[in-house]
Amino acid sequence: MAKFAATVKCGTPVIVEGKIKPETYSADGVEHKTFSIKADYIRKINYSAPKEASESKAAKPAKKAK
Repeated sequence: MAKFAATVKCGTPVIVEGKIKPETYSADGVEHKTFSIKADYIRKINYSAPKEASESKAAKPAKKAK
């Protein structure tokens, strides 16, 4: 999974399933809160519409009658 995650570019939408672990630490007298994720599954999301849906008549706007 780490090899796949290394190929994902910044800004790419993904689905991640796993566990979230909250953590706190102090630095320079200030308490910071962070979260780490132990991923069980990572998948890229493809938002492009299927070809069939973009060509269907229902997806096109209706023409106005004159």
